[in-house]
Amino acid sequence: MRVADKFGALAERRFRLLWIGRTTSALGDALMPVTLAFAVLSVGGSATDIGLVIAAIMVVRTLLLLIGGALADRLPRRLLLGSSDLFLCAVQAAVGILLLTGHGSMSLLLGTAVCYGAASAVTRPAIVGLVPQTVSRERLQQANGLMELSRGASQVMGPAVAGAAASMASPGWVYLLDAVTFLVSAATMVFLPLPSGRRAGQTHMLKDIAAGWNEVVRRPWYWVTLCGHAVSNLGSSAFFVLGPVLIAHQTGGAADWGLVSASMAVGALIGAATAMRYRPRRPLVTSHLALLLGVLQLAALAGESPTVVVMGAGLASAAGVAFANSMWTTAVQRLIPEEVLSRVASYDWLISFTVAPLGYAAAGPLAEAIGATWTLQIALASIVVGVATVLLVPRIRQLRQTGEGDLHGWPDLEGPEPRERSSSLTPAGEPR
Repeated sequence: MRVADKFGALAERRFRLLWIGRTTSALGDALMPVTLAFAVLSVGGSATDIGLVIAAIMVVRTLLLLIGGALADRLPRRLLLGSSDLFLCAVQAAVGILLLTGHGSMSLLLGTAVCYGAASAVTRPAIVGLVPQTVSRERLQQANGLMELSRGASQVMGPAVAGAAASMASPGWVYLLDAVTFLVSAATMVFLPLPSGRRAGQTHMLKDIAAGWNEVVRRPWYWVTLCGHAVSNLGSSAFFVLGPVLIAHQTGGAADWGLVSASMAVGALIGAATAMRYRPRRPLVTSHLALLLGVLQLAALAGESPTVVVMGAGLASAAGVAFANSMWTTAVQRLIPEEVLSRVASYDWLISFTVAPLGYAAAGPLAEAIGATWTLQIALASIVVGVATVLLVPRIRQLRQTGEGDLHGWPDLEGPEPRERSSSLTPAGEPR
């Protein structure tokens, strides 16, 4: 098979520009967790301060997600992403310069965290709505697989680059490098041509947010699935809290946990690559069955399995999550009208960001109260319950996909003119 066949979505100029920009930005994002820790320590902060900065990013992002989704449906998404990139380019460049000149402080890093969280609250819903505008319908799943693949590759490369750079030089240089990635991403938005579409700009912002909620609740298949994802996320979080402790205790060191983390990074790449090639007939059933692979890593950990077994289980679990993410995003993009897509997606992100920290916070105390093995078994059951909840929804089971990517199986999707959006048409002169 030719490379053009494998990466056909990149043959379309609009998606290619978006992918280059988001891949560059994702690499910059992957630099930040490690760099942030070094930056906090370089200004005299402690482990508590590192947690405070990370918490600030998550809290601000969570509080502003719904506003970000409404803005992405109200304003041109290309403009939002480009403006956000330029804003963060300026912020990261300023922080880098201040750190290099010895003017860094905890208040500076906390302020940067607020800016970072606010910008990500806008960009995440906007990207979900923008991808279908840049690629033809039959290549949408492949496009989402490519986006997932680049994110996974960035997560593999970013921490290593950041750790080496921050340890050999100053974290300020990494902030400057991150600023460059945002500048590149902003430049791709300048050259990204998009057709003008309807925007929800005639009403008050709160009415736009309420309209997004109405779009969620009027689709039981969607909100029930979000509830199922929330329950599954609660279970999955236990692995990341208890895994380092149990692995280190069993082997006498933390190096083996690094191997487990590396295997999961490889698994995420495999899952994303699979999503680019494999088009299941029942996309939502298949994707949620893939989420069940998450029980393997919990079972391996609860059974005090050798590290190599936990690595294999982690690889399979991460592959399932990456594959499911691509399938779910593609289905939502095809089933939700473009003019409300970002608002609807923001509720998905909101639930994920709200639930995951609760799981992280609860896993440790619960393990101290009833033991790590019982906690992991409860977490495993949570994943099973979450997936089963989704699969019990009739529409999830009824949805079918053709080899060309068309969806059918629901009454409102049948007929000679399935719901399509002008934004998903192939650009003139682009191959189909």
